[in-house]
Amino acid sequence: MNLRQLEYFLAVAKSLSITGAAADLGVAQPTLTKSIRALEEELGVRLFDRLPRGVQLTEFGHSLLRHAETVNVQVQDAMSEIDWLRRGAVGTVSIGAGPAWLRRHLPLCLARTMARNPAIRARIVGGYDEILLRALRRGDLDFVVAELPSREVSQDLAIERFTSDELGPCCRADHPLARRDDLEPAHLLEFPWILPPRSTRSHRRLQALFVAVDLPPPRIIVETESMAFILHMLRDSDALSFMGAMTLRWKEAQDLALLKVPKISTMRYAGLISRKDGWLSPAAMAIIAELRTVCTADPKN
Repeated sequence: MNLRQLEYFLAVAKSLSITGAAADLGVAQPTLTKSIRALEEELGVRLFDRLPRGVQLTEFGHSLLRHAETVNVQVQDAMSEIDWLRRGAVGTVSIGAGPAWLRRHLPLCLARTMARNPAIRARIVGGYDEILLRALRRGDLDFVVAELPSREVSQDLAIERFTSDELGPCCRADHPLARRDDLEPAHLLEFPWILPPRSTRSHRRLQALFVAVDLPPPRIIVETESMAFILHMLRDSDALSFMGAMTLRWKEAQDLALLKVPKISTMRYAGLISRKDGWLSPAAMAIIAELRTVCTADPKN
């Protein structure tokens, strides 16, 4: 097994089409087919099931895919490190950022770091935790600043806590529930909800909080990755959402309020997430150092 074979395997696994993968790689289809067959013969298993249109991964193919992706990321890290050592190149730092980090801390950190190091360039990718972590594991991002994942699903990641925030139900300031001082979890079920995608940790935690008090999950009428959309719809409706107290300090959230319902509230911890044993360029380390400084001074986000 060699790196070229793994590259070809990954291309077919991504495209699920020999023809499509050959076009993406810029190689002849027979060359790609021969490489995949040689790899299957070497391993003694079938990696793909051939379908009338395209292919699909077998159980063995899925197993190899996990390892091949890790190897591919490690090779990318090695090439980047060697390129930096050879040329002293600063390059571009690719950063994944959760919604709160796009508005606070990260912009200030980049501004300060780039003022001291004008050659640094950055690519910022916004999103929610699961999407960002997948991109990090693929090697598309150098590091992520977002809500920290649980230890159970992050054994391959390095985690450093920077900030905390209170998560709770929120609504517009003149919402019927905002005027009550006897709120119970059941009252929250009388209204519809707007939430980030169900794959996000905040969505799953909200569901778990209702289960913990023996109540059904709330009725969700909108799921969206756009925090701006959630904030605007909350202001224009009786819907509820689940977000951090610091978010309500944003200009777009000035007409919203956090409801005091202790049983449907929790703490959110956020910070730096990177690949365990992965290489980070000096430019990335400079940004991270500034993040530590800023978050130490202001540990709420």
